[in-house]
Amino acid sequence: MSIPANVPSRPSPRRPSMRREDLLAATLRYVAEHNVSDLSLRPLAAEIGSSPRVLLYLFGSKEGLVREVLAVGRTEQLALLERSEAEGGSARETLELLWEWLTDPSHRGALRLFFEGYVRAFDRSEPWRDFGTASLEEWLPPLGRVLEGTGANATVVLAVLRGLLLDLLAGEEDTHAERIHTAWHAFLDATLR
Repeated sequence: MSIPANVPSRPSPRRPSMRREDLLAATLRYVAEHNVSDLSLRPLAAEIGSSPRVLLYLFGSKEGLVREVLAVGRTEQLALLERSEAEGGSARETLELLWEWLTDPSHRGALRLFFEGYVRAFDRSEPWRDFGTASLEEWLPPLGRVLEGTGANATVVLAVLRGLLLDLLAGEEDTHAERIHTAWHAFLDATLR
């Protein structure tokens, strides 16, 4: 549930640089291990062996870097759906794979960033102005394809998925997570008959 592709971003340098890719990978590791709702470039840069100035040069702004982090997750998630479809995975199998990816503890930071961007879209300020709408436009068509022939509604599936992910982020106890996973499986049982 990462940032949609059609949300405007500042252009990146003309030629992708190895340094840029290395810093993006290091930022992904940082996001996986830290609460980044108030991401500051100075501590991030110190942790990943860079400087705020270099990050700004390579990504345009802090928001540009955040968009890049979320774009990596989005690309992985959509590729997972496409791969499962191409391999003949059922709707249930595909949604289970997506759930596993989204609930993997190493992706918690990116999930928090996604939901923060979604909420910030409500005030219609840049760079998140069209984030919510674009996210729906990006996710509903592939989910519709996955669910084709099941009678399930992509809007309902997406809403339940995101609601349960929010609940998962709200608490970290094992019993809490178990309850959320059980709810997801019960939803799939009831929806994909």
